[in-house]
Amino acid sequence: MINLINGDCFEEMPKLEANSVDMVVTSPPYNRKRNDKYNNHNDAKSDYVSFLENSINECLRVCKGNVFFNIQKNTYNREDVHKIIGMFAEQIIEVIIWNKSNPMPNPHLINAYEYILVLSANNKSLKANKTYTKNQFTTPVYSANPYKEIHRAVMHPEAAKYMITNFSSEGQTILDPFMGVGTTGIVCNELNRSFTGIELDKDYFDICKNKLN
Repeated sequence: MINLINGDCFEEMPKLEANSVDMVVTSPPYNRKRNDKYNNHNDAKSDYVSFLENSINECLRVCKGNVFFNIQKNTYNREDVHKIIGMFAEQIIEVIIWNKSNPMPNPHLINAYEYILVLSANNKSLKANKTYTKNQFTTPVYSANPYKEIHRAVMHPEAAKYMITNFSSEGQTILDPFMGVGTTGIVCNELNRSFTGIELDKDYFDICKNKLN
């Protein structure tokens, strides 16, 4: 089952019942203080900590399993990211490292990885579907992204596959409240998972709707 919602996740998520999805896989805006990645939506949150805190709390409320929250620490948001990790120290049961095999060049220190915070509202331990599953994986930068003119920060499909394949089962419902152009939904469809996605931007929403319907 595919359920796509065009709206603000902070208005739409409260409409979802508690414990109504099995897993959350999402990647919120990175707060790079730039206006060039999200179809001209300003990626500069004046209170990024509250933005993340509210997002995570709603994800934990609606999810009866684990929340996979992809976040990149950068020059502009690192203090906020560190605060969030401290605020949710009790709920974070694992930190998965997403390595980039070909990160963007930098004359100083190259940012070659992202965090995936794994949170649980009920302190459930993280169990993988296969033994010897590592808490890190590697993909290249998603240079094949067909939507980079309007959305340059599309999640690599292999990242979504890592999370959904290893930590969910067929028939379960996955939520992505920051759906974007629908990478999580497409992977769910391929892997026989139900999907609920929320997206504010109408252009992104229409792209996802066309791909999944």
